[in-house]
Amino acid sequence: MNTTTIENIMLAASAVEIEAGAQKQPAISILGYGGGIMRVGTWGDLCIDLTGLEAGGQIPILADHDPRLSGIVGHGTAQVRDGKLYVAGAITDTTDAAKQVVDLARSGFAFGASVGVEPAEQIRVAPGEKVNVNGRSLTAPRNGMVLIQKGRLREVSVTALACDTSTSVAIAAARRNAVDVTTNTEVQEQVEAERKRFTDITRICGSKHVDIQAKAVSEGWDATRTELEVLRASRPKPPMAWVPSTFTANSTIIEAALLTRMGLSALAEKSLGAEVMELAEHLRGSHLLDLCKAALISEQVDVPRNRMELVRAALSTLSLPVALGDAANKILLSAYTESPATWQAFCGTQNVSDFKVAKTIRPTFIGELEEVPAGGELKHGTIKEAVGEIQARTFGKMLSLDRKDVVNDDLSLFDTTAAALGRSAMRSLSDLVYQTLLANTGSFFAAGHGNYMVGVDTVLSVDGLSRAIALMLAQKDSENRNLDIRPATLLVPPELQQTAKMLLESEFIERATNTPTGNPIKNAVRIETEPRLSNTARFTGASDKAWYLFGTPADAALIVAYLNGVTAPTVEFFGMEATVNRLCVSWRVYFDYGCAFGDYRAAVMSKGQA
Repeated sequence: MNTTTIENIMLAASAVEIEAGAQKQPAISILGYGGGIMRVGTWGDLCIDLTGLEAGGQIPILADHDPRLSGIVGHGTAQVRDGKLYVAGAITDTTDAAKQVVDLARSGFAFGASVGVEPAEQIRVAPGEKVNVNGRSLTAPRNGMVLIQKGRLREVSVTALACDTSTSVAIAAARRNAVDVTTNTEVQEQVEAERKRFTDITRICGSKHVDIQAKAVSEGWDATRTELEVLRASRPKPPMAWVPSTFTANSTIIEAALLTRMGLSALAEKSLGAEVMELAEHLRGSHLLDLCKAALISEQVDVPRNRMELVRAALSTLSLPVALGDAANKILLSAYTESPATWQAFCGTQNVSDFKVAKTIRPTFIGELEEVPAGGELKHGTIKEAVGEIQARTFGKMLSLDRKDVVNDDLSLFDTTAAALGRSAMRSLSDLVYQTLLANTGSFFAAGHGNYMVGVDTVLSVDGLSRAIALMLAQKDSENRNLDIRPATLLVPPELQQTAKMLLESEFIERATNTPTGNPIKNAVRIETEPRLSNTARFTGASDKAWYLFGTPADAALIVAYLNGVTAPTVEFFGMEATVNRLCVSWRVYFDYGCAFGDYRAAVMSKGQA
């Protein structure tokens, strides 16, 4: 905190205009005050109640509380979260102080921070007295302390040393891959990204991991890295004596070592845990042959001297093949879940128990809820069933690892192939969904269903989208009751993506004279862009003009069925003995699913042209 008296200065000017240059403004994120007790110069021990701190508007960022123009580092906005004060903004490129801060940050220097506050109300807290402030209970030290109850944040400073040791500064320019030239829009995006990183780190660390939070902010960690460090810190670490001198590895430890060798340590730790990762470090496998030896030793099998025989023997054990199989499964499932799937925004799901044709049933109760008199009985309603058909089919591939790949220490092909199979599984499912949608079998989209638009007025526009929304909202059941299906997703081909964004994200729509200029459909639905919609070479019925409006997945315009509720590919392992004509181990990957149309009232198709 700045203890120098700050005089209020009022500067009159009609306007101040600054033309932003093209040079990059590095983003800066500051944890200015951790919310606890700090020792400040002649004030002694001191605490600031952040609920009474005025911190609105633009906040100057200075170097060592230097109020001169030469001491300006940048500016930002302040925010109080979880009893802590944060400032996020941008660094100027015009002052020597700012350039010095950026250069030091690039060299790895970890800055502290200090806040300049103009006190308005303060009280003296007696020694040993407790106060509840900033979401915590603080006890005044033996000499007592000052509690700033109200004040105004005048500035925040980047310092070499800080009164509050929990403060930290993160500067985007410290990253080696930072770009030297950018536009003002990119600067803002960078600042927003840095602010989001700061928020994620604070959320993950909470109040229990202040040291990790400070290090994460200053060293530019992302949310994933921070989460892993918090996970490591939260788990009790076994003593070194727990690892025996005659250490042997099981398949799980070998699997962790394999994933680490592939550069997937984050995936390994999330799924296997910190203790297994520590044991994998003791394995110290510098080559795949080391892991082969570890597998043989763990099963008390003699280790052959010949490398080819060593690999063959290891692949015939239980430990190494299981480790390879489990690793392949994790890589495949990770790639599968991370693959884009636009259909998930509007498709319902259903479980089937076998490969026979199953029924999709949409029950609609006929009649309204009726008032029940005292002591009366509930009346029976009737159910009208809309029945469709769906059938699960099997899709699959094989994955093999030759013993030569093990000898050559080549896991890149294994890793790449497993991930490619995972992405392929999701692509195959997406292909089936859009083959079903575009084929429009059974006249799912039809004028008689009130869900098909054709003609010159059906291009993607304010009027066209408004008409589609009105059609869906007007859908009724056979008794003319409104179904309350709400439009949720606008599905477009890539050729219409920019049009869709302009329609749904623009503040104003240009209109004729003397008519309102607002945007009546702003953010009315979310946008999903699907390239299969216009892929005429592969999909029958594809078009770069047609577009679709869907309800929620619960409305089930289309239905994806999974056999026995298994919603991800299955991986099965086969050892060296399974394929007699090849010296390899293999895995087969298969997935059982199907797709069919559901409720036509939860979808609208526009042909988009005459």
